[in-house]
Amino acid sequence: MRSLLALFGLVLLTGTAWVQDTPARWLQRAAQAEKTLSVAGVRLTEFQIGNRTERIRERFWRRGEEAIRIEVLEPESFRDDVMIFREGRWVRHKLGTQEAYEIPFLPVQWSDDLLERATELLQAGVLSAEMRSEESVLGRSAVVLQLRLERPGGRPPRFGVPPRRPEEAPGPPRKRPFPFRATLWIDKATGLCLKHELELRPGAPVVRSEIVRLDLNPRLTADLFQLPEGVSVRRLGENEYRSVEEAERAVGFRLRLPSYLPAGAVRERILVQPRGSRRMQMVAIRYRTPQGSFTLFQSRRPGRGGEFRPPAPPPRTELNAHFWQEGDYWFGIVGNLPKAEIERIAQSIR
Repeated sequence: MRSLLALFGLVLLTGTAWVQDTPARWLQRAAQAEKTLSVAGVRLTEFQIGNRTERIRERFWRRGEEAIRIEVLEPESFRDDVMIFREGRWVRHKLGTQEAYEIPFLPVQWSDDLLERATELLQAGVLSAEMRSEESVLGRSAVVLQLRLERPGGRPPRFGVPPRRPEEAPGPPRKRPFPFRATLWIDKATGLCLKHELELRPGAPVVRSEIVRLDLNPRLTADLFQLPEGVSVRRLGENEYRSVEEAERAVGFRLRLPSYLPAGAVRERILVQPRGSRRMQMVAIRYRTPQGSFTLFQSRRPGRGGEFRPPAPPPRTELNAHFWQEGDYWFGIVGNLPKAEIERIAQSIR
C-alpha cells in the first residue's frame, strides 16, 4: 500500500511539473509578474538594423500594473526623456520643459498586455510556442520561450498615412501589432521577463532588450510617478499646433519647409504624431490649393542615414506621393496634385 501511495505521489508531482512547464503556463505567470511585482533597474535595448546596432540605456521603476517610470540614460541626444505610466495612460516628458505628451504605448517594450495576447493567440492556434533549454540571465535561471505567428496579421502604421482629424470620433484604443517572432527569457523564481527579442515582421529590424541590473521589491514613492508641478499634458487627438515654432518645440528639431508653393496655397494645419519616444515623432503639415490639397510629412531620426526604404504607394489611385531621405530627415508628400507639381514642391524643401 505504501508503495502504491508513493507511486501515486510521484505521478502527481510529475504531472504538476509537466503542467507548470507548458508555454501557456509560463506566459500566464509572466503576465501575473508584470501586474504584481515592484521592481527597478537598468535595461539595455538594441535595434539591429542591417549590420549596424543602435542602443538605448534606460532606468526603470515599476509598481506592478499601477505605475511605471522610465528615464533614458543613453544616447546623449535622448537623455532626460522620461516616460510615465499612471492611471491607464502613458505620457512622455522632456525634463526641464513645461509640456508632456500622451502616447498610445511604448513600441519596444514587452509588457503584460502582449503577454496576455500571446496566451490568447496560443489558445486560438494562431501562435506556436516552443520551450528551449534554460539559460542564465543576470545570474538567474531563466526559461526560454520561442513564439511565432502562424498567420501574421496586421502591420505597423506606415510612414505617410495622414493622421486622423481631431474632430473625428475616436475609435477603440490602438493596439500594437503582435510580433511576427519573439523569444522571451522568463525568470524561474519570479516569473519576470528578464530579456526579450522581437521581430515585428519578416525582414524588419530586430529589437533586443535585456535587464542588466535588477532590484526586487524596492521602495517606490508616489512622487516618482508624477510629473513636475506646472507641467501640462497634451492628450492624444490634441496634437495640433498653431505655428511652426510651437511644433518645433514639441518635436525638438527644425522643420524644413518648401520655398515653392502652388499659387493660392494656404497652410491649413500642423499636427504631430507621437510614436512612443522623441526619436519616433512625425510632423504632418496640410496645405490646400485651388487645384487640390497635399500633406507634407517629415521626421528626423539621427544616425539612421542610408537605411531609408520608401513605403508603398497610397492605395487611393487619385493620390500622388513622393518619399525621400536627406541626411537625418525622412520626407513624404501625399496629395491629389499632379505628380510633377508634388515633385517640384519636394525639390524646394530646404
